[in-house]
Amino acid sequence: MSMKADCSAGQPLIRRVLLLIAIALVFFGAFPDEGRAFWGSTGKLAPIIAKISKAPEVLPNDEIVRLARLASEAKGTAWVGEELGRLNLPNEVLEDAFLRIAVHQGRIARTEAEGMFSRLTGVPGFRTTLRKVVGNSEVGTAGHLYELRLADGAAGRGMKVLGIGEKFDDGLKRAPTDIDVLLEHGRTTFAIEAKNYAPTTLMPLDRYRADLDSLVAYRKVHGKRVVPVFSMSNRPEDMRYLKLLQHEAKKREVELIFGSAEESVEQIKLLGELR
Repeated sequence: MSMKADCSAGQPLIRRVLLLIAIALVFFGAFPDEGRAFWGSTGKLAPIIAKISKAPEVLPNDEIVRLARLASEAKGTAWVGEELGRLNLPNEVLEDAFLRIAVHQGRIARTEAEGMFSRLTGVPGFRTTLRKVVGNSEVGTAGHLYELRLADGAAGRGMKVLGIGEKFDDGLKRAPTDIDVLLEHGRTTFAIEAKNYAPTTLMPLDRYRADLDSLVAYRKVHGKRVVPVFSMSNRPEDMRYLKLLQHEAKKREVELIFGSAEESVEQIKLLGELR
């Protein structure tokens, strides 16, 4: 009786195990593409992460999937950069790789990636900023995407993008700072600091003043053709804080604007037309 009871008790467990095996066989046998996609292979993702550049050296889709997985880990962007650096690939191929990784990660849509590539390929700083986009920091990614979208929007509106994340020694900070986006419209050069903050986020005023001073220093070095612009993705909800921002910018003759990348580009273009 004891043996029969043990067998009877074990039958439901055996049935469940067999059922799970059957489901796995159906899933990975009848639907191999879905199974590969589940585990991070290409499958139906192939058209989405297909090459953007027409260069012959572009990386295969499976390699893009592997690098995207690697980039999402801690210090992943450094590892991805090291791996790609050892390959000595042309700049255009590296831009293609980082864009496709970003698409695979869901950072940007395929159509946006194609547009960025067509308008920004070869622009100084485009590749290095893309590399920062594929990291595992959501905050950092959003900030660098704002810079890229601002540059891309400007290029789409007929402005020349001189650089993204251009290094500049303002003589004030301990190390060279970045001019996030440099644009040229007619005879005017726009030196832009771009910040992606929520309306409820208050940027520390000391950092804000330091960034304003860097823009002023850039204008001093490169002449009056330069218009310094501080662009924030959202207008702060705190009215007192907003007035402080406006006061500090006006005191230094820096244009302070608010809005999405597209809205900021419209305001920047208007500033150029009014000069």
